[in-house]
Amino acid sequence: MRCTVKTLRRANADIREITDYIFQRSPSGAVAWLDALERAKNRLADYADGCSEAEENHRLDIDVKQSLFKTRRGLVYRLVFTIVDQEVRILRVRGPGQAPIEPEDLS
Repeated sequence: MRCTVKTLRRANADIREITDYIFQRSPSGAVAWLDALERAKNRLADYADGCSEAEENHRLDIDVKQSLFKTRRGLVYRLVFTIVDQEVRILRVRGPGQAPIEPEDLS
């Protein structure tokens, strides 16, 4: 089933922060990261139901799943999302070494 994918405000802020961080070190790396992110979001539209439960799921009031994607350097990032009807809502984007999401991270 094809879903629409919506990136929520906090996730957009995560994307800007990660992109800015990477851009300061490698402008081409930031572009490559955004490409990897876009591919991951496109996969979510078709396969969100098949993604695993996020490690934070037991601490949150909503069901959250995660989708992992890698950069060409092998760093793993997570899209943390929930599914509401036919819409995938990306709640946060987490990079390597970032702490798990707490309930207050979603408000």
